[in-house]
Amino acid sequence: MHADMWEAGSLDEVLDGGDSPQAKLEHILHCKSPFHAHVDKAAEFIRSNRGLIDSPRHNFAILDPLIENIESRIFFAREADELAFSVKHDRDSLKLLNDAYCSWETALEQIFAKRLCSGSASSLHDYRLNKRFQRLLQRETSLLRGKNPRRALFIGSGPFPISAIWLHRNLGIPVDGLDVSLDAVERSRELIDKLGLSGSIGIIHEDSRSYNVSEYDVIIVALLAKPKQLILENIHSSAKDSCEIICRTSFGLRSVIYEPTLVTHEILERFSIEDARIVTGSTDDTISSLLLKKLPAA
Repeated sequence: MHADMWEAGSLDEVLDGGDSPQAKLEHILHCKSPFHAHVDKAAEFIRSNRGLIDSPRHNFAILDPLIENIESRIFFAREADELAFSVKHDRDSLKLLNDAYCSWETALEQIFAKRLCSGSASSLHDYRLNKRFQRLLQRETSLLRGKNPRRALFIGSGPFPISAIWLHRNLGIPVDGLDVSLDAVERSRELIDKLGLSGSIGIIHEDSRSYNVSEYDVIIVALLAKPKQLILENIHSSAKDSCEIICRTSFGLRSVIYEPTLVTHEILERFSIEDARIVTGSTDDTISSLLLKKLPAA
């Protein structure tokens, strides 16, 4: 059992057998259906158990193995699976799976932040997704072309600002994490203080649609930060011309777990795509990144 499951308890403690959610979950976990059919079964299970999205920490012992199973199917999918899914996927099911993954990741961060602050976890390296985010920030900072950035902003830092932490470690500059959720901000501030990083990483409670970003040389927009269109509009209107902007997205079957950032005509009127780091195939990385540059206002 993952340490994150200690708070939630085991499946047997949460559910009873029979034709129960537990029995249905076990069927999904051992299902050998084609990828698109498997995704549909997982979405139907979530649809029938809305508590997985609405109360993810309470239902974490069910949600966690479900998400791990979906991730595993994505990572080991074949090209034929991706082709069939592109034709047969259902938008409503995809939205349910995106929401469930968002709830799972937020709950995972909340649980780990609580463990770290209480002393049951000792360091960042105890976080289950730490290496995944370490690799992600290595890829993203390798996109940057500017010399000697002085300050960076991470939009949508959440209850456990792991991206802001790795951004600071990679660039060696002050980083601010921005989040609209007061609960996430309070958890983050406590955790940053616990890690002794208060002098290097600030956590700001503001709306990313209107926050003035003019003092930053680097801005990264989290994949779960929304609404993307309005966030990017605000960045275009208030960021300095030299600012390097990284917008996270997902490609291919990874759109099952993360809603991709739609590159619209409006976005391309404001930004050029200078470079990208795209994640596909059997790696267990999940997030792709686009390097954007502001275009002059029309």
